[in-house]
Amino acid sequence: MKTGTLILAQRYAKAFDRIAKNTDEATHNLASFESALKNLQGISAYLANPTINSKVKESLIEKSLPDNIARALLLVLIKEKRFNLADEILKQLNVLLDGRRGIKRAQVTSAATLDDKTKTQIQTALENYFKTKLTLGFKEDKSLITGLKIKVGDFYIEDSSRSRLRELENILTE
Repeated sequence: MKTGTLILAQRYAKAFDRIAKNTDEATHNLASFESALKNLQGISAYLANPTINSKVKESLIEKSLPDNIARALLLVLIKEKRFNLADEILKQLNVLLDGRRGIKRAQVTSAATLDDKTKTQIQTALENYFKTKLTLGFKEDKSLITGLKIKVGDFYIEDSSRSRLRELENILTE
């Protein structure tokens, strides 16, 4: 996703999240938005199509969804021709809700598939280091050769053969 699109999605998500007075209400609003997107799944390409009149799409949403905060957000997205952001807004709302709950998200990239025991060990080590609950995402990147990349918020560390080879190349070319 392009940076500009991500920033827009984050802005809509933050505005939607601010409406909630507490975590329970934020959870309810998120579930409502997620449910609305599932209900519209079959016609999402139609709703994202900029050549179709916004009024027609707004009418379709008004008839398809109950009158709630999620429908209001979707109507704004249609009016502003930003329905294509809906899935990314949902992802950003999940991140914001985790933040309300005191949970940080982390992404762990490894050169090979990690077994459950190793994933648990990594999670425990990171939670002890950051002194907070973490939700970890794991993915594989064979270009690392060996090792890991870990990203938690602004914290980033890469300890892989690829990064060490890059360091060695820099030293040799200086």
